[in-house]
Amino acid sequence: MTSKGGRNCFAIAADLIYTQLMDIQFEIGDPLRPRGHALLYYRVDTEPDHVYGTYIVTLPITADLTKYVPPFLAAHLGSSDSGPLANFAAFAMPPMSELVEGGHDRLVRLANLRNDDLVYGGNMFSYDLARMMESVAGAVQEYADAWNEAANTAGAGAVAAPADDVAIPLAGSADAPAAGTTGDEDTAGLGVNEVLWSFMSEGDRLAEMGRLLGRLRFAQEGNDNTAITDITAEMTALGRHLPDEYSISALVAAASETSAASVQLAQLYLDRCYRLSSGDAEQVRRIEEAIRNLERRG
Repeated sequence: MTSKGGRNCFAIAADLIYTQLMDIQFEIGDPLRPRGHALLYYRVDTEPDHVYGTYIVTLPITADLTKYVPPFLAAHLGSSDSGPLANFAAFAMPPMSELVEGGHDRLVRLANLRNDDLVYGGNMFSYDLARMMESVAGAVQEYADAWNEAANTAGAGAVAAPADDVAIPLAGSADAPAAGTTGDEDTAGLGVNEVLWSFMSEGDRLAEMGRLLGRLRFAQEGNDNTAITDITAEMTALGRHLPDEYSISALVAAASETSAASVQLAQLYLDRCYRLSSGDAEQVRRIEEAIRNLERRG
């Protein structure tokens, strides 16, 4: 074995971390200094034009989630020391990779905008549910181990993103900030929710919009102005992931009012979204007529 004499601790730690990460590859980010949050993706040989992705988060504070579980359920999850919810420190959401609309270029854009690591998990011959879940779980563990190793070996400075980290550009992309801007305006509204929405199907996004509409009504009934502002902003952000023809801005505007007519109008706009998604042109026409009648009366 070649002697490591004269090498500092950080160099030795680098060897250890690279050994741990032999199954996943960093395309954006530094494997010696993981950021603690990463977009993980896979390719499938039988679907060469598609990529499947998920989002990894490592928690800075380890949590024992068993204490939040009702006792009658906790008994089925093992002991507090060894159960699946004990020492909960990292996870992937969704728990298995989902088809990414926009492919690899979209993942690159998201990673650049959010300052995430972008990690390649490998190829599979065909999409297999059990194997994909197992592979994601293994990648989460590898990524979390790398983050912890860097943090424990070299201190807090080891896990900070390197100042000279270079984002991967998209060829011919219009996503780069215009001259004289920093791009902060584009990133201000981005968060974990936006990454999750990008993996959702259109139907799931509409279901999420319906859930937010219900939360907004509850906040309005309780005169919770902070929640009203936050939920309205979240609805607007989610609307950016839906087609323009869905008129989400009109839905949000109606939902922001508390009159009975506005409540009904917001529900009509949401119903219209569902009908558009299902391709039910006749029902769309009827709903649009009801919207026009209600707006004229209002």
